[in-house]
Amino acid sequence: MTGSVPFRSGAVSPREYSMNIDALMRSLAALLAVGGALAISPASAQNRPFVVAHRGGALLLPENTLPAFDNALRLGVDMLEFDMVMTADNQLVITHDTSVNPSFCTANGVAPGPVRAMKLADVLKFDCGSTHRAIYPTQKPVPGTPMPTADAFLARYAKANVMFFGETKMPKPGEGSVDPVAFAKKVDALVRKYGLEGRYILQSFDWRTIDAMHEVNPRIPTCLLGVWREKADYLELARAHHATCLLLRLQDADAAEVKRLRAAGVQVFSDVVDDEAGWRAYLARGDDAIFTNDPAGLTAFLHRTASAR
Repeated sequence: MTGSVPFRSGAVSPREYSMNIDALMRSLAALLAVGGALAISPASAQNRPFVVAHRGGALLLPENTLPAFDNALRLGVDMLEFDMVMTADNQLVITHDTSVNPSFCTANGVAPGPVRAMKLADVLKFDCGSTHRAIYPTQKPVPGTPMPTADAFLARYAKANVMFFGETKMPKPGEGSVDPVAFAKKVDALVRKYGLEGRYILQSFDWRTIDAMHEVNPRIPTCLLGVWREKADYLELARAHHATCLLLRLQDADAAEVKRLRAAGVQVFSDVVDDEAGWRAYLARGDDAIFTNDPAGLTAFLHRTASAR
C-alpha cells in the first residue's frame, strides 16, 4: 500500500471518531447537477479523477463503518463508496456481504446469518470493527463498531461536500428476496430526505435496481457494474439502462473507448485499485474517478503527479 495512515498504530477508540463533521468540510469545485447527472466531468474540470473511498477506505479502517467514512472525509476524498443490504424489517444497513460475515463481524448471543432474515435490532449487535478480512492486512481496528444504517450514514454526511456512490446488494439464492422496485424506493426516499439528488449515484451488479431507479426517480444518476459480462457495445448498454456511468476494468476498455464514452456523456469509473501502477494506468486512460481502499495513498499520488507537471 502506498502512502501513510494518519493514525497511530493499534486499536482506536470509537470515541476518537465522534468528531464534528463540520470540521471535515472542504470545497469541491466540480459538484453541480443538471437533471440528476453530474454536470462537470471531474477529469476535464479538475485535471484529475475523483478519489473514491471504496467502503470508506478498507485498508485503513473497518470497512463500511463510520470511522472509515470519517477518515475518508478527513483525507479529502471526493466520493464515499458503500454497500447497502435490506434487513427483515426493511431497513437498509451499510455492509458489503449479504450474510453477516463472522470473520470480522461478531456478536454475543446472535448467530450470523443472512441480513435479509435478521431484524435491524439484531444486526446492530454485531461488532464489525475488532477484526478484519485477510485482504485488508493494514486495517486498524476500532473495537465496538457496528454496521451503520443507511439513514444514519446519510444524515451524518449530508452537509459535507462529498458525493455518494451507493451499491444495492440483493440477497443470494437461499437468503430471501427483495423487490428491486422496493429497494429503489427506499434509496430514493433517503436521497430525497437529505436533499442529495445530483450528489448520489446508485450502482449495482443487479441491473434490475438500476432500471427500477430510473422509473422511481430518473434524477438519480446510475452506474452499471459488471458490464464485461455482456457481449455488447458499452455505450448501447448505458443507454439501454439509462445509466450515466460505467465501471470498467483496465482490460475492458482502452483510452480511445473511454474518450468515446465520455464524449457521449457517459462517465467511466475505474475498478478498485490500491497500488501506484494501477493508479497511473487509470489516470493515463482518462477515467473520471478512481476507486481505492487506500484513499491516503491515492490522494498523495495524485498530489505528487500534479506537482510534477
